[in-house]
Order: sequence, then structure tokens, then C-alpha cells
Amino acid sequence: MTGSRWTRAAVACAAAALGLASPLWGAPSPTAPPVISVTADVMHVDAVARVVTAAGRVRVADGVTTATARRATLYQREGRGVLSGDARVVAPTGVLEGSEVTITYAGRTITRIVARGRASLKSRTVAVVAGAVTMALAEELVTAEEAVRITSPPDVVATGARLWYHRAREAATLEGGARLQSRDGIIGGERIESTGRWARATVTGSVWSRFRDIEIRSRAAEYDRAEQKAIFAGDVQISQPGRVLVTERATVWYGSGRIVAEGATRVRLETPP
Repeated sequence: MTGSRWTRAAVACAAAALGLASPLWGAPSPTAPPVISVTADVMHVDAVARVVTAAGRVRVADGVTTATARRATLYQREGRGVLSGDARVVAPTGVLEGSEVTITYAGRTITRIVARGRASLKSRTVAVVAGAVTMALAEELVTAEEAVRITSPPDVVATGARLWYHRAREAATLEGGARLQSRDGIIGGERIESTGRWARATVTGSVWSRFRDIEIRSRAAEYDRAEQKAIFAGDVQISQPGRVLVTERATVWYGSGRIVAEGATRVRLETPP
């Protein structure tokens, strides 16, 4: 039956030919293991190559994760499916969308999802937009690349070239021109590692920061939003109207504008323009 074309009435036969399952068979037994189910308005099946091309209200699900689109091609031998046209995946990690979504499945479980082209992920605690977003479901790991932008309530916006986000630990790492911004100010560097929904962060690599009229540069920094402070270390230079402070280490309480310098320190007074 190579090259056969199926409507919804014959989806069950197509699924059986590929080792998949179809909800058209009826509800599974409560004791039965989960299966990968596929439905669509039309399916074109190559039983020899074990490839299905589906169109119109495509739905691929394993009982936990559900992917939908207007079109899909499933390569059963590779355990891979490519969905396009309003491609959308609902998983425990969140809702993932993109111009194209690739799912990988092992046995009876969807294990990995990659969205490309205007990719976005939305969950209860974070939203990610990037050129490509990947979810590794078992590890609860989200990675993203290409102009990554993360927003987190109430007002945090973080950007960078690459992202690793561990959902269970609420820990994120941004690399490549990384920047963290909130209503308090901005802090950036080559790499930012954060925990607790961006409440604390370690910033390294040509650090720069601005809080109100305070501008800081250093080699590394520790940001603590709860205490409204940031600790800067390594060739620290702090600029304010009328003065420049150079020191080895400085703590900036940006909420109150207080600065404490440690180590060899010098201050250069300047006449404001």
C-alpha cells in the first residue's frame, strides 16, 4: 500500500502500518501503556519507507505532550516528525510555537521538541522568544539561540545569544552579549547565570551596569534584587555626575544610591559639563 492516501475514516489503518496508534480506535484501556497517536484530515502513507504525510488538523500526542499543525511528515524509522503551519506544542514545560516544529519520540513518548522561525515558549513563570527554542522534556531543560529574549514577571527582561534554562531549578544561563534589565536598572556582560526567577545573578566578562545616575564597569558582578544591591569586583570604575571612583571591589546599594568601596581606591572629581 505504498503511496496510499487516507482520509480520517482510514487513519487507524495508516497508524497501524507505521506502528503508531490512532484515537479513532476508541479510548485505550486504563492499564495500557501510552502510545503516540496521530490524526489528520488526510494522510498519505508510504508503508515501505514508513513515512506518513499528513494535512489538515494534524494532531500528534503521547498522552502528556500534544503537537498540532496544518501539515506534518512523520519518519517512523527515525522517530521524528516535522510539523508546519501554525505549529504548536503543549507540554508540561509550557506552550511552544514556531514556523516549523520538529518532534523526536522514543518508543511511546515524545522526548524532544525543537521550534524554529519566530519560535516562542510561554510558561507560568517565563516567556522566551528566539530564532530556535528546544525543549528536552525528561531533563526539563530549555535551550534557545539566535537573538534570545526572556521576560519574567513582574518586569525582568533578559537578552543574549544563547540560553540554557532548567525549569525545575529555575536556573538560567545566558551567553553572548547577555543583559538583564528591570525597573531598577541594567546589568550586562558576556555571561549571566541566574537563579530564583532572575532574583540573583552572577555576571562575568566585561561587566557594565547602570542604576539611575550610577554607571559601573568591572570584570565580574553579583546582583541581588531582594537586597537591592550589586557587588562589583576587578578593575571597578564607577561614574557619577562630578566624580569617577576607581577601586578593587565595590558594593552598590542602587535603591538608596549608597556605594562602599574596598581595597585601593581613588576618586577623580570632575566639573559637570
